[in-house]
Amino acid sequence: MLGHLEAATDHRRPTVTETEDMVKARFRMKAGVGVAALLMTAAMGVAAAPSASAAPADCPKEYVCVWDNDTASGQPKWKSKGNLYDLRSEKGVTIVNNGKRLPGADHIWYNLTATPENGGNFKGCLHYPPDTHMVTFEGPITLHSARWGGEC
Repeated sequence: MLGHLEAATDHRRPTVTETEDMVKARFRMKAGVGVAALLMTAAMGVAAAPSASAAPADCPKEYVCVWDNDTASGQPKWKSKGNLYDLRSEKGVTIVNNGKRLPGADHIWYNLTATPENGGNFKGCLHYPPDTHMVTFEGPITLHSARWGGEC
């Protein structure tokens, strides 16, 4: 019977390895969004949040776009077919990779600093659509770079 159990464990899905910083960033982003939603609901009642899929519609194809807020509302403040450097927002940022398949240069590698209470330093990578291609951060942010590069 034990041999049967060992054989069954060989058919598990492979795990995805995340760095400690990636896990912390994911947790903080989810926790921050949850707290903000709870506070807004308590203060104003239930309100519909803007659709996350609306952001790429305002970002031209083959561009990286950055909104000067954490909700991707309005037009992106910064957009480029090239790299972006040294951007500052007091209201958070939303980064969207609206690129297309181009091996070696179709992912966006970002590096930013938030306030210590919002998590400190973050580095990450965004795929091009239709994969996960958008990320948001709350509070004052310095986006040191959003660079095109290879596979995450």
